[in-house]
Amino acid sequence: MFLGIRRAISLLLLSLYFWNFLLVALVGPEDLYACYAALAAVYGVAFVGVAAEWFWARWFAIGLGQFGAFSLLALPQTGPEPSLLVFGISHVLVALFLGGEGMAARYERSEACVERYNFQEESLILLRRSIKSAGMSLPFLILFTLAPRQDALHLTALGLGVAALVGLIRRRTWALFAAAGAGAIALGDGLGLFGAPTHGYFLTTPSGSLILHGPGFALLASLMLLVPLAFARPIARWLRA
Repeated sequence: MFLGIRRAISLLLLSLYFWNFLLVALVGPEDLYACYAALAAVYGVAFVGVAAEWFWARWFAIGLGQFGAFSLLALPQTGPEPSLLVFGISHVLVALFLGGEGMAARYERSEACVERYNFQEESLILLRRSIKSAGMSLPFLILFTLAPRQDALHLTALGLGVAALVGLIRRRTWALFAAAGAGAIALGDGLGLFGAPTHGYFLTTPSGSLILHGPGFALLASLMLLVPLAFARPIARWLRA
């Protein structure tokens, strides 16, 4: 029963942020429409996936929870801003409520998943780490690539990030290269290798009551590099063989 309550609260919060970001896209500044429509789509996918009990959706939603938890790091600069507190704490709850072996039994360790995919334990661990990292990094990648401007380099990074997530879900090796490419572009931009670092913008509410901005979004988007790094050990073993 408690698992069902945790899952219901997580779904409620995911749906809340789907509508929140959709409203930001519709009533916010016109040049931020693509960015917040994309964020709404990300939360919509997480909501549908968790509700449908897709094996990877729990990991992805936990990654989104970790993304939102990063907003709490801005509190020393902003002070106890209510909208930021609500955003950060609610995302921490999503990550916590969807965690644990009991919840895993409904997703990647369910009988249907075991029969269909027959994951080895090491493969399951690596896939879990990489999809969580992708779920955490993809919103930062969207904020980095779509909020300020939408040039070819930014769109390439976003395309690689989305492709990486799809490839991970389908268990394709090329997903690691796509994630590495997206992360490398974001890191290079954040370090100023392509000129002045891109400034991202983040609105916590449709009214834009709090706006976080700065070049740090590019560096946070480079967390997509955690996806290939999760496979560093098995790749090293393969190279030595």
